[in-house]
Amino acid sequence: RLRSIDQRTVFRITCDNGIVGYGDYRCASPPQSVADAMVGRSPAAFLRDEVLPLGLGVACYDAVGKHLDVPAWQLMGSPLRRHIPVCAWTRPGSPEVMAAEIQRAAHDGYLLFKVHTCQHYDVFEQHAAIEDVAPEGFRMHYDFNSNRTMAAVLPIIAKLQDSPKVAVVEDPLILSDLDGWRQLRQRVRVPILMHVPPTNGIQELLIGCADGFVIAEYCGGFGDALIRGHAYARAGAYNVIQLTGGMLTKAFALHFASTLPTGHTINLVDQYEDDVTHQVIPIDSGSSPVPDGPG
Repeated sequence: RLRSIDQRTVFRITCDNGIVGYGDYRCASPPQSVADAMVGRSPAAFLRDEVLPLGLGVACYDAVGKHLDVPAWQLMGSPLRRHIPVCAWTRPGSPEVMAAEIQRAAHDGYLLFKVHTCQHYDVFEQHAAIEDVAPEGFRMHYDFNSNRTMAAVLPIIAKLQDSPKVAVVEDPLILSDLDGWRQLRQRVRVPILMHVPPTNGIQELLIGCADGFVIAEYCGGFGDALIRGHAYARAGAYNVIQLTGGMLTKAFALHFASTLPTGHTINLVDQYEDDVTHQVIPIDSGSSPVPDGPG
């Protein structure tokens, strides 16, 4: 699981007016045919594309923003927030490893941390180790991988929710059991997030399956993510922008998140030893500022 975390592609597009747009994303290089189809066209034509690799979409927003001398968020919607909560991330690990990861993230300024649960480790042992080292205000985003039944997951969440170190749980049940999701949400206090809604997401909100969604990474392209994110926000959902890449991707995620009223972002900046950019977006009290330059 998560074996491709170390694969990343950096994208660069050059426009005929000399502007260069950059993006990156956790993925292998796309087929050459994808790039060939863009040659001779304006990057503005791809801002709401639903199939373009997201890293290329980031590069298009960068180029168009630079051309218009506006920040990328201005191409997505109205600014609702200037600082966005950011979430660190890691692979599943032993209680000792998790404690060390939490200390690292807290030292870097994070107050949120996402981890997938795993059959190799006891989540209660992991969480006990986390509670021993996590500073005040630090909380966990637990992903349960959408592979459990109600009988399996309800006792786990019922126990975890008593901890002030738990923020949200993601994908606690198999996705096809929407009635189970609805019942679970009625029986627990911790907010529940759904990553890939089986229908359109709005339906899941209407019947009370979830409090919010993890968007962008599962979508066909950024155009789809943008439409879903704003639709979910209008319906009152809490949106988590999960875009797994480096500092370029983090900047883009912050722009997108700034057009939504609630939610945090998840990327892999804290997992990379080095990056393709020299600029670092700071973290202060768990949040990062939305970049205000063009692109």
